[in-house]
Amino acid sequence: MLNENVSSGNARRARMGGIQSRPVGPISNTEVAKSHSDAKEKFAAGVKAAGDEAHKTATSKGMSPAEAETRRKAAERKASKLIKNHTDLKPFGEYIKEVAAWQRKEGKNKKGGLNEKGRKSYERANPGSNLKAPSKEVGNPRRASFCARMKGMKEKLTSEKTARDPDSRINMSLRAWNC
Repeated sequence: MLNENVSSGNARRARMGGIQSRPVGPISNTEVAKSHSDAKEKFAAGVKAAGDEAHKTATSKGMSPAEAETRRKAAERKASKLIKNHTDLKPFGEYIKEVAAWQRKEGKNKKGGLNEKGRKSYERANPGSNLKAPSKEVGNPRRASFCARMKGMKEKLTSEKTARDPDSRINMSLRAWNC
């Protein structure tokens, strides 16, 4: 049986699991219906498993039943978005572990930018990078370059509301660099 992705240039990605390969040829309606129903069952089971895992974790931490139920619903919504394309579902805890510290609250400085843990986690995720702490020295060329770059981003890439908000991440970063 031929693989449809060969002609579209996606064969390598299909072999590596990046995309699903689709067979070419006649497929009966019963085969299609069965695959759809199997996928729906797998989808529903995966969403429920993610919700149950989050609920169990919340109750084990001593949270109220209402908070645990809120966590369950949030986990089910997140899992539902993640497996819309009927991919294999991992346990809920694995989704949290995959996100590096520089993308989570624990890697961010409350006054803007990244803290030491965030910088180290970014360097692990992006080998060859060398992030340094903010510099407030007025004559520092690294600071001047950062200020120029971030001010341009603030003007072009943020909404007016975010640009005016003193607690937005971009404004806190600019203050941390003394811009």
